[in-house]
Amino acid sequence: MRSNKKIHTGNALQAIVLLLFICNYSVQAQKLVAQVAKTKVAVGEVFQIAFSINANCSNFRAPGLSDFDVYSGPNQSTSMQIVNGSVSQSITLSYFIAPRKEGKLTIGPASVQVNGKKIESNSIVVEVYKGNAAANPNNANNNRNNSNQREEDPEYASAVSNEDLFVRTYISKKSCYLGEQVVVTQKVYSRLTLRGFQNCKLPAYNGFWSQEEDRTKQITLQTENLDGINYYVANFNTTYLFPQRTGKLTIEPIEIDCVVRQRSNRQPQSVFDQFFGNGGYQDVVMKIKSKPVSVDVQALPETNKPENFSGAVGSFSYKAEMDKSSVKANEAINLKITLHGTGNVKLIDAPKINFPEGFETYDPKLNESVSVNGGVSGSKTYDYLIIPRQPGEFVIKDLNFSYFDPAKKQYITIPTPEFKISVKPGEAGASTGAQVYSQKHKVEQADNDIRYIKTGDLDLKPKDDEFFSSWKHYALVALSVFLFSGVVMARQRYIKANSNIRLVKERQAAKIARKQLVAANKLMQANKKDEFYNEIFIALNRYIGDKLNIPVADLSKESIQKNLTAKNVNNETVNKFIQALNDCEIAKYAPGTISADLNTVYNNTIELISTVEDELKA
Repeated sequence: MRSNKKIHTGNALQAIVLLLFICNYSVQAQKLVAQVAKTKVAVGEVFQIAFSINANCSNFRAPGLSDFDVYSGPNQSTSMQIVNGSVSQSITLSYFIAPRKEGKLTIGPASVQVNGKKIESNSIVVEVYKGNAAANPNNANNNRNNSNQREEDPEYASAVSNEDLFVRTYISKKSCYLGEQVVVTQKVYSRLTLRGFQNCKLPAYNGFWSQEEDRTKQITLQTENLDGINYYVANFNTTYLFPQRTGKLTIEPIEIDCVVRQRSNRQPQSVFDQFFGNGGYQDVVMKIKSKPVSVDVQALPETNKPENFSGAVGSFSYKAEMDKSSVKANEAINLKITLHGTGNVKLIDAPKINFPEGFETYDPKLNESVSVNGGVSGSKTYDYLIIPRQPGEFVIKDLNFSYFDPAKKQYITIPTPEFKISVKPGEAGASTGAQVYSQKHKVEQADNDIRYIKTGDLDLKPKDDEFFSSWKHYALVALSVFLFSGVVMARQRYIKANSNIRLVKERQAAKIARKQLVAANKLMQANKKDEFYNEIFIALNRYIGDKLNIPVADLSKESIQKNLTAKNVNNETVNKFIQALNDCEIAKYAPGTISADLNTVYNNTIELISTVEDELKA
């Protein structure tokens, strides 16, 4: 009996607490509040903006953020607080954004639907200044104040130290040869949660030719044990350097602003204070800087240095080939030289070739393919066009290629065979052509002003046979006037057709909905169910709002049903449209209750919009 009494008493207490929660929650004022982490930021500086509502809501519409770059969001979180028996619950949607320009930028209100009623948040004005100290007179003072606060406030002093967050520069070798590849990697170590990076200042790499790896790819975090401590490690940047002078070269430090999440010791005064870091956790921007690193660059050895060495350092293969060995005078020959390997490929010049006298040559056509993935490697192909002008037997030689292999610490020469070319006299008049070339070559060497008489068929026209004032001239003028008039008329029709915003939205409603459904299709392929239903919901609302000219403030299921019925849309179609909206809302706030196949939902949405479009046109 005593046991049963305890059970009944526990159930009663649970019922009372639940009743107090429901009563307290129902009497709370429903407000959508917008807050930012700071109201004064620099151009490109990342900060948070959040929108919190203390009620169940739907159809959240973010404000226009065209003046900002959105790095993350919307990120959703839910919190509940019980203080002195008072229960409060809040849903928060946050973004990480950065301003694109300076000045006073206004972030307009966001809106949600609560019980069919539209609620808007407050607007926020953010003051944006340039990213350097000179652009903002108060910036230096602010930085000093922040610095002093971190030194004086135990919360900041104990939160982030040099052992918690730092960046190091690693080099593949501290001693190398001139032109040898050196890999430089900058790694960020953190014992805190890394949220992002901003305002990175890379070294200048003075004395080096540098090739940087692609930094647009996403940075992934790994764990690494350093001196017995586990860190989150971000491989921030990798650069391949080739020293261009000997001696001790210094790689300057890298500077990065890291956004880290840390625990705050301050007591929160509200759920919004807790979200923005006055209690619980907060995001802090910390500036870190690596230490300079030196590389000792040695000169290439002079012992056994080949005469044809041109500065190639690395590991290479080399091939020379010619398409013909026997030609007639004035016929073209192609000589192709291919260089492939790893090292300073981009710094290697075209080989110098001594062609026989009487050969007309041109600058080679270069085809280059260089990859920066785990090291600089690639190939270069030089295509020479050669035209022998005189008959005879000729030899092209000394095409060997030499490079220095730093792994073997020696010069390596790749031999190529000599190319023997037999040039026979050309067709009729070929000997004259060779003689003309020989005489012309002598004249050019004499550097005088002799010019040769042009012979052969000349395209001569009568003196008075000119284009201007002819029928072709007048026809072209008339055609130009006709085309200009057509363009002006087409432009006027276009302006008239697009002057009525309501009609434009109505015409383009289905087109805009299709674009929204493309995004939904991508989410469906990635099996992101929640985001998929959200895109379907937005597509349906945006389509029907533009098609029926219903303002956003008046857009509800009741108004949609009323307007579709007034447009003589079939009742079954109207019910399907409303049911589709209900399914999206249920999937958003009660995802476990929806088990429909995403592909079926996607196809039904396309068919539903097409049906409404056809019935509205009927």
